Amino acid sequence: MSRIRRGTEAGKASAYWASLTDYHLTNDDDPIAHERSRWLADTIVPMIAPDSLLEVGTNSGRNLQYISQARPQMILKGIDVNARAIALARSKRLPITFEVADANDWAEAADSWDAVLTMSVLDHIPDEGAETLAEHISESASAMISVELWDGTPGTRGVYKYSRNTRELFERHGFETLLWEKSRGQYDEDKSLLWLFVGRRLPAGHDS
Repeated sequence: MSRIRRGTEAGKASAYWASLTDYHLTNDDDPIAHERSRWLADTIVPMIAPDSLLEVGTNSGRNLQYISQARPQMILKGIDVNARAIALARSKRLPITFEVADANDWAEAADSWDAVLTMSVLDHIPDEGAETLAEHISESASAMISVELWDGTPGTRGVYKYSRNTRELFERHGFETLLWEKSRGQYDEDKSLLWLFVGRRLPAGHDS
């Protein structure tokens, strides 16, 4: 698998998010965030019915907590580059594996997960890193759930903040689209419109 070097923009973005001391605390108690997590667990995850799921950029583990409550039999793991966020997730003592990991240095084996989840992670990663991460996800999981910023045009919206069409991104990396629509639980549709992508990996050699 290809890796992103630290000197690249993707590496710099990863270092930036790892350095933040309180980002993981900013919405852990926000009712809108909880609404979105509950919707994912109760409505979106059952669409693909995975037995195992990896969340990339798990932050405080809120999404996985709701998924675990709804589907306690699932094998769940969350990774995040920010050690403080992972410490908070672990402090909840959930039946979930949490690890400090940089998605630029992908360590998940091929076909090791039924599904991967991202939420406001790809929209924090420059284009090179997003393409590489999507490639790695396509090798490691057969389904994808992604909730990311898409306001209709690609581009930079702030410090390591990007608007990106994740449907096109994952279709380039071998997924067929099952769902592409505005996400539930919007904070500010004018400034940060979240879109949901749900997809399944096409069989190898499939002519899309």
